[in-house]
Amino acid sequence: MAPSAPCSDVAHQAEGLTSDIMLGAAKILKRAAKGTSWSQFLDYASPALFDVLPLSGSLKQGREFVSNHGNDSRFAELKRRLSTLLGQRGVKVRLADQQTGPTIQEGELTADRRVAIGQHILELYFGQLFGDRAAILDLRLDTFSSDGDWLAWCPNPIYLDWDPDFLCGIRNLYGGFYLEDSARFETGLKQLQLEASGDALVRHLGSGDQRSVRFDTQAFHASFHETFLACQKAGVSLHRNFLGLGLYLVCLYEALERLDVAFDVRGAFEASHG
Repeated sequence: MAPSAPCSDVAHQAEGLTSDIMLGAAKILKRAAKGTSWSQFLDYASPALFDVLPLSGSLKQGREFVSNHGNDSRFAELKRRLSTLLGQRGVKVRLADQQTGPTIQEGELTADRRVAIGQHILELYFGQLFGDRAAILDLRLDTFSSDGDWLAWCPNPIYLDWDPDFLCGIRNLYGGFYLEDSARFETGLKQLQLEASGDALVRHLGSGDQRSVRFDTQAFHASFHETFLACQKAGVSLHRNFLGLGLYLVCLYEALERLDVAFDVRGAFEASHG
């Protein structure tokens, strides 16, 4: 039997494998973006994030992105399941297998129509998180087209199955915040190991009643960077699904910032989470 490799060599090989997997995931995201800049996500994926993500978690999440992207039958089944879910929750978004009309050009829309589109996208965001164990993450504005009062959505196959414990924590975090249930919010923080970042997360979620919110990717980056720094300082290791959640949020912010109006986030949560 061959002698065991030194620990340093094993660690180096593991880091190299992780880099290869994450590079593969990054290439998939670049292809899926169709020329759209993902610089906001690259900003989000700062060293502060990876400092609080275990190596094994980064590797597993990268593998899942790569595997899912290449599995057409799994993606088709998720879209069928999601179509049923959205119909049950009254979310005015239809899944499309291909782009059937022109993408949304925000500069050509009235302010009221931009508000309506953004509300549909917000309801889609919350509807997926509270309605299923999986989510399609590609909420960029260019993946939507108008379909009467509805939206047709043709996302790229960027999706994942949330870990049940992580998803429970996210639901408690949002549910506690928007339903003004402090005990539930604190439970969500504990489940996600974010107790040290509670203040930063509240600043990210916002103050007031959340009925008129403008979305800014730079503010998003700053608030989440602060969250990760607090975790780093506390010596906390975060769940791998934070990579997926970060991408999901970046896509949401990209769409809503482009629409350039204020949205009723609390109303979208109330309409679609239950």
